[in-house]
Amino acid sequence: MIQQANAHWVVWMTLLVAAMFSIMPLPEWLSLMRPAWVPLVVIYWVLALPERFGLLFAFITGLLLDVFQGSLFGLNSLGMLMVAFIVLSLHRRLRLFPVWQQAFMVFLMVGFYQVLLLWVRSAAGDTVPSVWYLLPSVSSAVIWPWVMSGLRFLRRYFRVV
Repeated sequence: MIQQANAHWVVWMTLLVAAMFSIMPLPEWLSLMRPAWVPLVVIYWVLALPERFGLLFAFITGLLLDVFQGSLFGLNSLGMLMVAFIVLSLHRRLRLFPVWQQAFMVFLMVGFYQVLLLWVRSAAGDTVPSVWYLLPSVSSAVIWPWVMSGLRFLRRYFRVV
């Protein structure tokens, strides 16, 4: 049998794929709506296995995303920490929600993540605030049911515990 329990490499591979999706070139009009892939994957793993993946996991993921994207060092780690904290504090409740309510909560969490990134970037003088900056939270909420289903399948197939 090829499958093994505690296959945490699956988690890191899903984060790598999400990071690749986050830097994949898209047309200008479509890049405005690019889902926040890495925060979605972090939300899933913290929600699914909160005893294994928590704040340290989110912090390291954020630092790796900063390096991967070449952004301000610590920016994504701060955002990921905040999102992971919210998920950890609400994970018992979030698990009981139907998918559409989870998608709404993902909308709020990714929106908070985006606003936090916008606030720090605009304070550093990198970007000008715009309401279009929140479009990734909408697209992330729309694709949440499929992301959750796909990651749940991988978690069960590879028996990630």
